[in-house]
Amino acid sequence: MSSDNKSLVQKVKQAAVTGSAEHILNILKAGLATTPFCGGIASLMSDYIPNAKFERLEKFANQIAEDLVELQSKVDETKIHTDEFAYIFEECFRGVAENYQKEKIEAFRGILINTAVGSNVSEDEKEFFLNLVNTLSVLHIRILKFMDSPVEYLSTYNIPQESIHGGFSQFFPVAIPGVSVEVIQSAFGDLHQYGFTNTDKSIFNTMTSGEGLNLLGNRVTEFGHKFMNFCLTPKYK
Repeated sequence: MSSDNKSLVQKVKQAAVTGSAEHILNILKAGLATTPFCGGIASLMSDYIPNAKFERLEKFANQIAEDLVELQSKVDETKIHTDEFAYIFEECFRGVAENYQKEKIEAFRGILINTAVGSNVSEDEKEFFLNLVNTLSVLHIRILKFMDSPVEYLSTYNIPQESIHGGFSQFFPVAIPGVSVEVIQSAFGDLHQYGFTNTDKSIFNTMTSGEGLNLLGNRVTEFGHKFMNFCLTPKYK
């Protein structure tokens, strides 16, 4: 079979063995551009994705600059000139390039700023927390935020406190709308496995004496609080 007669899939497979990633993308874009209903995908790869990443990184860089100016009296200059900070800096910007969700971007912002101001988190813990942010889904982060600071969470997402009532199965879908209680339960179980909470997902099917926000008290572990504090930008004074 000649090169001209090869299918797009065959060309991509061959490029995966013999060519670079950029060459593969060029082949894919060229093949998609010749198919009427796939032209939009080729355009997405050529225009939207690179531009969206650039705009996201530019916005993130501006925010970090503002944070550092506001917190300059707390910034530990000795930390800035270390391999550790260079690594955290690079990984946080890579994370922002790869993730569009607000919750993840805010977590990378918190990690970077808290490293600059010299938190009491060890180097190994920072790397572990950074990897966790990359691993966890936005749903995991939102559940943990809600459990860690429920009143602040509800205010951030414009959810009335009076709408949080009943047991876990009743109020969690209100706190995290659009997600089924079964999916929330599964993510909740993951957080318990990671050691962020001292309650497993069986609480969703357990009869409790209280209801609403009162049920959230002291369910986040010390490890969970430490993770959340490190992934939150220090408050300006």
